[in-house]
Amino acid sequence: MSGRGLLGRVVTGRLGQAVSRLCPGTPVWEREWDICCVLDGCRVDLMRGMAGDHRVTPEGCVESVWSVGSQSAEWMDATFGSAHREEMARTAYVTGNPFSAQSAEHVLVTSGETLPLDADDWGLLYEAWREEWVDDGVSTIPPAPLTDAAVAVWNRREELGVDRVLVHYMQPHAPFRSRPEWFLGTADIESWGQVRRSEDGNSESQAEEAALTDLSAEELAELERLSEAETDGVKDPWTRLRDGELPDAAFWAAYRDNLRWALDDVSRLVEGTTARVALTSDHGNAAGEWGVWSHPPGVPVPALRKVPWVSRQGTGECSPDPPLPEQLRAGRDGDTGATDEAVAERLADLGYR
Repeated sequence: MSGRGLLGRVVTGRLGQAVSRLCPGTPVWEREWDICCVLDGCRVDLMRGMAGDHRVTPEGCVESVWSVGSQSAEWMDATFGSAHREEMARTAYVTGNPFSAQSAEHVLVTSGETLPLDADDWGLLYEAWREEWVDDGVSTIPPAPLTDAAVAVWNRREELGVDRVLVHYMQPHAPFRSRPEWFLGTADIESWGQVRRSEDGNSESQAEEAALTDLSAEELAELERLSEAETDGVKDPWTRLRDGELPDAAFWAAYRDNLRWALDDVSRLVEGTTARVALTSDHGNAAGEWGVWSHPPGVPVPALRKVPWVSRQGTGECSPDPPLPEQLRAGRDGDTGATDEAVAERLADLGYR
C-alpha cells in the first residue's frame, strides 16, 4: 500500500490526489445487475488472465470500468455517500470488508462522513466479517459464508424488502491462501501521507511534504529505508515483491489462486440463481506502475483505478437454499457488538493499521 521513490511520492501525494479527483469513475449503481460481486483488489489483467480458464469468466467477457477509488475506504466513501441513498435503501450489502465499521477521517481523500456505515441507510446491512472471520492458517474471511449469505438474502428478497444484493468478497486481496507465510504484518495508513489537515489548514503531512521537496532522490530512498526499519521491516506482500524478497512468478501464481478462490464461490451464485450477476472490484493493485505499489488511496494510476466488469446471467441449474445468518434471522442487521479492537485486528489481518 505504498509508493517508492520520487515519482511514487508525487503520484501518491497532493498532486496525484488532485488528478484523481478529476477522474471520478463509474459507481456500481450506474450499471445493470441484480447481484454485484465486488472482488477486493482485483486487477483487470488478472481477471482477463482467467478468461477461458474458469467457467465464470469465458473468453471475451471481461470489460473494464474506471473505479471511484484506489483503496477500499475511498471506494466505500464514494459509493455509499448521501447521493446514493435511494439505491442503497433497496439493496442488501453483504460485506467481508471491515472498513464498513471503520472511520475514514484519517484518509485525506474521503469525506470523513460516510464511514462507518449506518444500517439505517440500507435495505439490509450484513457485516459478515464480524461472525465469519477465520484464523486457520490464513487470517481473513473466506468467500463461502459471503456467498451463502448472498444467496439466502436473494432467495428471501421480497420478505426482506430488497431487490438486489451487493456482496463484497475479500479475495483476491492478500493474505494469499496458498502463501500465508508471506503476509508478515501491517502497513500504517497514515504513513501514506493521507492525514487530514487541521482546521487552520496545516498538518504534519504538509510540513513533511514540503521538507521532502528539498531532498535528493538518494536521500529520499534512504529516508524510506530508515522508515521501514523503524517499523521492524513490516511489509505487505506487494512491498516485499517490490524489494525482490518474493519470486515474481510465485507471487502472481498466489494472487491468481486467491482470485480463483473467489470465482469458485461466485460460480455458486451464477448456477444457483437466475439473477443478473456482475463481477467487479473496488480497486486494483499497482505493481510498480508510476512508481506505485499495492493500493494507496487517492491515486489516479490505471493499474489501480481501472477495474474489471463481468456480467453473467444466472443459470438456475441448481437450487441452493442456505439459511439466513443467525444475526439476520434475529432481525438485527448492522452492529453485533464487535469492539473497536476487533475491527482494528481484522483490518490488521488484511494489512491495515
